[in-house]
Amino acid sequence: MSVLSAAILAVIQGLTEFLPVSSSGHLVLGEALLGTHAFKDSIAFELVVHLGTFLAVLVIFWNDILNLLGIFFTRIVSPGQWKSEYEQNPEFRLAVLMLIAMLPAGVVGLLLRDQISNLFSNPVMVSIALLVTGALLLSTKYFKPADQPIDLKRALLIGFAQALALVPGISRSGSTIAMALALGVKQEQAARFSFIMVLPLIVAATVLEFKDLLEVGISADEGLILGIGLVVSFLVGYVSLKWLLKLLRQGKFHYFAWYCFSIAIIGLIYF
Repeated sequence: MSVLSAAILAVIQGLTEFLPVSSSGHLVLGEALLGTHAFKDSIAFELVVHLGTFLAVLVIFWNDILNLLGIFFTRIVSPGQWKSEYEQNPEFRLAVLMLIAMLPAGVVGLLLRDQISNLFSNPVMVSIALLVTGALLLSTKYFKPADQPIDLKRALLIGFAQALALVPGISRSGSTIAMALALGVKQEQAARFSFIMVLPLIVAATVLEFKDLLEVGISADEGLILGIGLVVSFLVGYVSLKWLLKLLRQGKFHYFAWYCFSIAIIGLIYF
């Protein structure tokens, strides 16, 4: 993979990680169009650019993340008070629910890792999955605004939506936020929950993948490609996340459905 190709794919990742159009699906289509793969297993590059956008989430939600971590770890050391803290402390309850919501994707990712990895080389399947994403996004146009709290049931359903998004072409932010909105969760709360709860999964997936990668080893050129992917995806991701939060407040989330439909049809025709 050339430096230019790495930069282009990192821009695609930065733009599409937070916008509800499936970053992994766009990376698959982008690699197929460019006819390039960074390594024997292109998942390594994709994980690096996901790490870049992970850093963007850290920067934007820094105060929220620190607050949740502080409350969680100061309360978790007192098991006898977990029940009362869960019932009375909304921030502790939210942190626990985020951990619970991660479980479906974590289990599915571990059990079906190889099968999911195979989908990253199938642009036709990605295009079909983008049609599904478009349908999910379009459905949000008909959800009535509400302000329901995220409870255990809602957290699990959002978690199952995130597990579905392990398939490239199914947008993680699109599926989780759409599920939250369908359950009556307020837009800002849905976005906050969606983007913060995925952070541990990204870290875990990156550690697992790079453990395998380091056993094989990487060259200096491959290291440069990874570095470019990390920096570019972070910078572009920061801008795109800010933009998405603004669009959510304006109630324009469903607009992205037509983009997903267009890319899916182009992909089906081209590939």
